[in-house]
Amino acid sequence: MRQLTLFSVVLSFLFATMSYANESRLQYFKIDAPSLAGNKLNTPTEQFLYVYLPPSYFTSDKAYPVVYYLHGFGGGAMEARAISGSTLDKFSAKHQFQEMIIVGVNGSNQFGGGFFVNSPVSGNWEDFVTSDVLSYVDSNFRTMPSAENRGIVGFSMGGFGAVNIALRHPDKFQHLFALSPGLFDQNGLIAAVNQWQQQNWTAVLNAYAAAFSPNADGSEGNWWYAWNPNDPVIVEQWEAGYGQVEEKVDAYLQKTQRLANIHVEYGSDDEFPWIPEGSQYLVATLKGKGVDVSEHDHGGGHVISFRQAESIIRYFAEAF
Repeated sequence: MRQLTLFSVVLSFLFATMSYANESRLQYFKIDAPSLAGNKLNTPTEQFLYVYLPPSYFTSDKAYPVVYYLHGFGGGAMEARAISGSTLDKFSAKHQFQEMIIVGVNGSNQFGGGFFVNSPVSGNWEDFVTSDVLSYVDSNFRTMPSAENRGIVGFSMGGFGAVNIALRHPDKFQHLFALSPGLFDQNGLIAAVNQWQQQNWTAVLNAYAAAFSPNADGSEGNWWYAWNPNDPVIVEQWEAGYGQVEEKVDAYLQKTQRLANIHVEYGSDDEFPWIPEGSQYLVATLKGKGVDVSEHDHGGGHVISFRQAESIIRYFAEAF
């Protein structure tokens, strides 16, 4: 988590004073985010997007499939550069990959993340992705505006967001790649909370509570229910965030449309051991209910390396 945050800070510094011409293949700008209106944290209703356009974009009239990238806790839209830019250019040329547009979506707030879910306290981040962002991108770039030509990928917090959104909206995204997603198995909640508390990660605890255990009628700024292992209602709310995997899969299976592809990747040496355990639990749950899903243990830690970037790019190139 610390490594990812440093990566994001460096990228933000490099791009903070840069502006892009309309015909730049790398664009970083704000869009309206009406879905976030009324949130209790005063998160702005303008949010950043990062957009990578493929090499042929300005020399052709082709339309392109789109991959939407959701960043980790403490990150930002620019984290999507890890799977785009010169890296994607080189892969596309070398392997004759399908060209694609990459969109990095901001999901950060004053704590470090809104978890890409709807909350009356931290804002309707799920709606921001599935409504505001999709509408803007399809209206302003030459996209193939159909679920079959959209993928969603996320890392850590964003990995959870990608899983959650894809399972809830297979009519909008058909291809899912989750990298080290925030997910709980039956013991994950206690393991995660203990780790967050031991590391004094107050921002993570507050952000998680605001997203998953909101108190929209809170007075004097008490807008969420802090962790309390002795209150079964609060425990259930906190479990419903990264947990309740089986219930979420069952709800997905009730939908008329299914995802075309699902891939879960994680590292067995992750410094958050509950993450690979939760990833394996998701895979086992999906397979146990007859859902085709691929998985890969890259053996490393909690990071997006060149190897993970290549895996993501190859996955979507073959999916489209």
